[in-house]
Amino acid sequence: MRTLVFIFSLVITTSLFGQERLTWTTFELLEFEEVFDEASATWMQQPVWTPELQGWDGKEVKITGYVIALDVDSKEYALSAFPFASCFFCGAAGPESVIELNFQEPQKFTTDDVLTFIGTVQLNTDPLKFPVTLLEARPK
Repeated sequence: MRTLVFIFSLVITTSLFGQERLTWTTFELLEFEEVFDEASATWMQQPVWTPELQGWDGKEVKITGYVIALDVDSKEYALSAFPFASCFFCGAAGPESVIELNFQEPQKFTTDDVLTFIGTVQLNTDPLKFPVTLLEARPK
């Protein structure tokens, strides 16, 4: 009986806290290769996913960072390891330090809000996208 209660408690606890904590150091070693984009006639950086990093694809995670408004009118946001003044767009960090947030419902945030989001990791190989998207993102 004790074993049954223990297993039941473990299942309940796992379902309540099923997300893994994703940290910004996870993608620090992400490497990129230069690819030529015919449509824009420019060279772009495409992520090269190692088997270790590929293990995150499809996992439900939670991650904390700085909200960066990409387009306030259409409510498009990213999550950054750094505040806006030091983020990827300003040249102080690489593309691995930003995650696109994909919401089911439109959201409204202020740039540099420090928030935790839960969602499913999608690794992207398209050089026109951020390397990582958090699908069905929701603030914790």
